[in-house]
Order: sequence, then structure tokens, then C-alpha cells
Amino acid sequence: MNTIDLQIQTTASDGKHSPRECVQMAGEQKLQVVAITDHDTVDGIIEALEAGTEFNVRVIPGIEISVEDHDTHILGFGIDHRNSQLRAYCEGAKKSRIEGAKKMIENLQSAGFIVEWEDVLREAGGGVIARPHISKAVLHRPENKDKLGDVSTVHDFIEAYLSNESPYYVHRAHISAQGAISLIKLSGGAAIWSHPAIHFQNDYGGLENFLKELIQWGISGAEVFTPSHTEDDVELLLSLAAKYNLLKTAGSDFHEKGMKKKFVPTENGVVKLHSAEFIGDYPTYGFSTEGIIEKLDEAIGK
Repeated sequence: MNTIDLQIQTTASDGKHSPRECVQMAGEQKLQVVAITDHDTVDGIIEALEAGTEFNVRVIPGIEISVEDHDTHILGFGIDHRNSQLRAYCEGAKKSRIEGAKKMIENLQSAGFIVEWEDVLREAGGGVIARPHISKAVLHRPENKDKLGDVSTVHDFIEAYLSNESPYYVHRAHISAQGAISLIKLSGGAAIWSHPAIHFQNDYGGLENFLKELIQWGISGAEVFTPSHTEDDVELLLSLAAKYNLLKTAGSDFHEKGMKKKFVPTENGVVKLHSAEFIGDYPTYGFSTEGIIEKLDEAIGK
């Protein structure tokens, strides 16, 4: 059984459960250390830290920053969530997400879907607005049933209408990977590349080349263990971590309790999407996660 989970999303961004609920679930799963890593926001950290004391779970303040390079993500661990520059970035990202979401709603309305901005706000519940909230807003309107056809889940809707290649999706400007790493380090944290393999499916050479760029910019490590990584992915990332003396992390990328893993066929094989049924749910394929927290603590000065 896993005892750490260093990637958890809450209602502060696109997760279904509050920070307190997530930490409580972690305690129930007998986890010792978790990190709250909401997308482009630190709004859930204070509640999570308080819950950590309540449920005897160590909570590491974190964030997951969306970056322009390869449409990937950079995790930040041990950040000072009160840092003024980090909070300014989060506020700017929030405004950008709102602008993009409103344009996507207009696009979906033009396509014949019944959905209003208020529907999306209700689904977001005050958190950072993301594609799952737009998807739920459409799916929960009974007027859209006939148009949706066989599309019945958030994942299916995003794949059909809001994927990066969809004409209805609005790409918003992201910070660069170099900028995200600098911001994380400025706020006292360690920068880790989030689920690297899903951004370079069957292109391990490209993955390593981009990793070398990240290293030049100050990345501290890579997320090795996560539901979206195959055993081959894990073996590669372990070898790269050893080769370049990088930190390794492990996280479920948890969003919602009971979420089922999905497998999507591609031309080159089958891709397992990153999802977890519960906090701490990720495969290790027999490899050890021992020492991950100790080395991360060294990097963030704990």
C-alpha cells in the first residue's frame, strides 16, 4: 500500500472534493504525506494544512502550473503560498481561464448546446474554472440529451468537444516552463515535471531532450509513479533520474473518488489516461518509493 501521494487536486481547481475532504480521505487510506497541487492556484492550501493537523497527515503545500512548452505541467512542492509573486501569477491565470472559458461557452452555444455562464460557475463552486466544469455544465442540462448522443461523461465530452484540437476549444496563453520553474523556486519550492510520459507518447528521445532543457532551467526532478505511466515509462524515468541526478516523486493525480481509469486506443497502442479511483492510487510495478520524501525535504530545506 502506498503511503505518500504528491499530486492531489481539490475543489480549489478541478477536483470534486474539498481540501479538507481530500486530507481526511488520505488519513483513512493510512497515507503519511500528501501534497495539494491544484491547477494554477494556492487557494486550497490553508484549509489542507489545517486538515493535516486534524487528521494527522503531513501536507506539503504545492501547485501544478500549466506551461506553454509541449502543453505540459510543472509541479511545485514546498512553496510559500503567501508569496506575492506566486499569488499574482495565480490571479492572472484565473482571469485568463475565465476569459477562455467564456469564449468556449460561446463556441458551444453556436454549436447548438444549451449552456450558460452561470451553469459553469455553479459547477466550479468557486474554484479555478477548467474544462471539466464546462463539460459538466453541458451534460447536466437535459436539453442537450439528444445532441450529446452517446457522450455521457466528462472525459467523453472533453474528447469530443474540448480537446486541444477541437474547434470549440480556446487555447489560452500559458507561462513558459522556464518561467514556471523560476516562479516555483522564487517561492521557496522545488520544481518537478508532472507526468512526463503522457506528453511524449512513444517518443522517449523527445522526452529526454525536453528533460535536458528543463534541467538547464532548474528543474529538480520528475514525477515517476502516476496512473498514466506504464511500466516501461517508469523504468525509463527511473533511469533518467539516476542519469541526471534528479528527484523522483509519486502521485495519483487524484480528482474524484471512484473515478474509473480509461484506456484510449491510439495508432501506436493504448494510452491509459491519468486518473485515480482514490487518493494514493498509483502503480509502482514493484519499484520502491522509499526515500522520496526525505530527498524532497532536502530540496525544499525541511
